[in-house]
Formats: sequence, structure tokens, C-alpha cells
Amino acid sequence: MSIIRNAIRSSFSLRTSDPVISRNSLPFLQESRKCLSTVAEQPPSSPSPPPPGSSPVDGVKKPASEGRLYGKFSGFSKHTLRSDVMNILEGCNVTSDDLKFSYMRGGNLNPAGVYVQFPSRSSYDSAMRAIAKKGRLYRLERATQSQWDPIVPYEGKVIALHGLPPNAIIEDIDRFLSGCLFHPGSIQFLTIQGLGSPKRVALVRFTSQTQAMNAYITKNRNFLLNQRITLQVLQ
Repeated sequence: MSIIRNAIRSSFSLRTSDPVISRNSLPFLQESRKCLSTVAEQPPSSPSPPPPGSSPVDGVKKPASEGRLYGKFSGFSKHTLRSDVMNILEGCNVTSDDLKFSYMRGGNLNPAGVYVQFPSRSSYDSAMRAIAKKGRLYRLERATQSQWDPIVPYEGKVIALHGLPPNAIIEDIDRFLSGCLFHPGSIQFLTIQGLGSPKRVALVRFTSQTQAMNAYITKNRNFLLNQRITLQVLQ
């Protein structure tokens, strides 16, 4: 009996200690199962998609035809305005800021050409088609950025005074333009080669295109020191 009793006690003690062992070891088993399940359940890694703009297609250098192009527009008169050119280039995706007028220093400051900055080749082609519809009065030819960059735009705010007497000074220009809004310090004299002999021209910058046109309307062909003065709005 004592042997049976001892066997029962031994079996009972083992059963009561089993839960302790299992509880102590359970966290490690759970962690082990977590690690195994995590590795097993993760899908195979795949490369993430490239961010916008970094794909090989986007990275290919665009052909030069897709960039800006420059053209030289000719066939205009002395008094051509920016708005006149814009009317011809309507629908060609250019703005007034894309125009620069180049003037000849000889003669009467006639435009040597109007340089146009086109945003794309398609815009340039549209201009060629628009000019073709106007007949052969105008001509557009390719130009370069090196021709475009040095030109100082007058933006329709500068007026040239032609027919100045040789003894005219800045104070005479001030009196002639009395009532007009211009920058007093902007007055400068030029000597250009006329048809017969050199002649003096004064350039004056006004505060806006509107003020320049107002001066042209009110002062053109008025007298300065007994000589008739003609005005030209430079674009």
C-alpha cells in the first residue's frame, strides 16, 4: 500500500508542476510561433514603384524641338505697335512679353525686326501658318537666343522725339512734355545717321504704356524751339 501511495503522490506532484513549466515556457513558444508565422506570412518583397518623374521614360532628355524657339519677324513700318504683332500671332501661344523690337540706328529708327520667343515648335509652326494667310507682306525666319538676349525691350513705354534743333537741352524736353507723366531722369539724346546728315533724337521713358500713348496723341507734331517735333512710340 505504501508503494501505491508513494506512486500516487509522485504522479500528483508531477501534474501540479506541469502548469508552472508550461506557463514559464509559453511566452517563448508564443514568440517563436510569432516569428515563424511572420516570416511565413510575409509576401515576397517587390520593388516599390519609382516616384513620379523618375521613370526612365520621364528621364529621357526631350528633343530640342520641344523647347523654346526664336524667330525674327520682319515687314513692319516705323509705327508698328506690339498689339499689331499680337493680332497677327493670335492663337500662337505667345504673349506681349515674348516680343522684342530691334531698331536700326540709321534712318528714322525703323524696326530692323521683331524678335519672337516661341514656347514650342508647334507654336512656331502655327505662326508660320498665320503669316502665310496674311500674304507676303510679313516674313518669319529662325533666330537664336544669342540674338534675342541683348535686345533691350522698350515695352511701349519709351518715346523718341524726332526733329530736335541742335541746341535743344533737357529743360526744353521737360517743357515740351509738360503735363505728361514720364521719368525726368530718363531723358537721353542720341545721334543717328539720317538720309543726309546726322540728326539728334531724344528718348524719354514714361510711367506706363498708357501715358506714352497719351503723350503721343497730345504732343505729336507740336513745336519745340520753333521746330516741329514728331513722336515715335518704341516697342
